[in-house]
Amino acid sequence: MLLRFAVVLIVGCSGFGLALGAALPSIQAPNAPASAQKVPDAKPTNLKVLPADISGEALDKLMHGYEKQLGVPCGYCHEQNPETKEINYASDENPAKQTARFMISMTSDINKKYLAQLGDRRYASPITCGNCHRGQVEPPDFEPKP
Repeated sequence: MLLRFAVVLIVGCSGFGLALGAALPSIQAPNAPASAQKVPDAKPTNLKVLPADISGEALDKLMHGYEKQLGVPCGYCHEQNPETKEINYASDENPAKQTARFMISMTSDINKKYLAQLGDRRYASPITCGNCHRGQVEPPDFEPKP
C-alpha cells in the first residue's frame, strides 16, 4: 500500500511543479502557526529533486500547491518539533519526505519522457498530484462507471 501511495504521490506532484514551472498561486494552510509558514525569500536548502536554483518564493508556492492537492499540512512531509510545532524544512528525518521526492521524480519522468512525446495535446497535459490524490493523502480507489 505504501508503494502504491508513493507511486501516486510522485505521479501527481512532479508535473505540478516541474512541468508547470512552479507557477501556482500561493495557498496558505488554514490555521498554520506562524513558525510553520516558510519565508519566501529564504534560500532553499537540501534540494535533491527540485531544481537547485528555484527561488524561495517559487518553492513556497509549489509546496503550498502540494498541500492543497494532497490535503496535508507542511508537517506531513517535513520534520516538525512536537513541542514548538516549528518545522525544519531541510531535515530528512521524516520518511514521508523521501516518498514525496520519489513521487516528484516519477511524475517528472512521466511528464517529460512520455507525455511530452505525444503529439496530441489532449493527451499530453502534464499530470499533477491532484490527478490521483484529489485532495486526499491516499488516492481514492478507482471505481469504473457501470
